[in-house]
Amino acid sequence: MRELTFTGFLKSYVRALSEAETNSLYKLTKEAADENPRLREPLLLYAKFTDNTDVLLRAAKKTALYSEYKNLANRYDKAGFKAALQDASSPLPEEYKKVWRSYLSKKNRLQNDNHTKELMRNKVVKLQKAKGVSNYRLYADLGLNPGNFNTWLKYGDPSKVSLDTARRTVKYLENTPQPRL
Repeated sequence: MRELTFTGFLKSYVRALSEAETNSLYKLTKEAADENPRLREPLLLYAKFTDNTDVLLRAAKKTALYSEYKNLANRYDKAGFKAALQDASSPLPEEYKKVWRSYLSKKNRLQNDNHTKELMRNKVVKLQKAKGVSNYRLYADLGLNPGNFNTWLKYGDPSKVSLDTARRTVKYLENTPQPRL
């Protein structure tokens, strides 16, 4: 799987935010100026990182967005914009930094999910031991694939279960009563 780039993220992000589901800078500028203010910041970043700032400025010429776009486009080149997005103390408006944080969140999602599954695996192992529940009982009761489930529990391979499966397993064990002695 290819690593998500900021430009790739921006392309899909503006398309997703757009009611017209388009990447046309003229259509997106009209929509951002008239009815969809959430598009404003990602749109400028999209134009800047795809080297289409001049097209965006022509499209925004007669809108309220023009002065902000022109000011920021002239102040930052692509490298400067990226540095300002990454620097929490930069004078760049917070709305632009939010787009960058959204990108990082999406880019690092798999890594974060795997970390969460590892933490849940540790909790499952402790709860299993405390409550005397076997792997068989877990995958049989939860209707899980035994091979994948055992690989996750025994060897810690987070790719073998979904985040939902890990959560269901923890919840099942938390609701399992303690064994009577």
